[in-house]
Amino acid sequence: MTIPACRNNFSAANFERSARLQCSVVPSRLLAAILLGIGLQSLALVWLSRLWWPVSLLASALVIAICWVEWRRIRAGCGVLSTRERRWFWRTETAGEREFAFEGELVLWFWLIVINGRDTKDRRLRLVFARDSLGRDHWRRLQMALRYSR
Repeated sequence: MTIPACRNNFSAANFERSARLQCSVVPSRLLAAILLGIGLQSLALVWLSRLWWPVSLLASALVIAICWVEWRRIRAGCGVLSTRERRWFWRTETAGEREFAFEGELVLWFWLIVINGRDTKDRRLRLVFARDSLGRDHWRRLQMALRYSR
């Protein structure tokens, strides 16, 4: 892509151009494995710390409950992420399609993407994708779209 030599050459037709994207997202095995490792390390820490056994039992129950909630969140992370006319959409089978706008930080690492946003009903939306959540081409296109067209 070339950059115009003069700002007067900028046309309205170029302004309206935007990347069209439609990525199918599946639950990540990598994130599930990381969560399992963190949960097992937390349980080992609780039981090797020589706390009074009722406290260890209560702490273990808390660790298991937190891991269960996060496991369900990882498993529910499937849907379709798409863009149309500079607007972003997240569609799931249960909740339908939600338009959202970016809010807060956007994490773009080579293996992880975290999108924070709010939908049109002012509900918070956090999307966490690992590299194995999308196909290779979709991963690359999503990275570029998030870098340059948001």
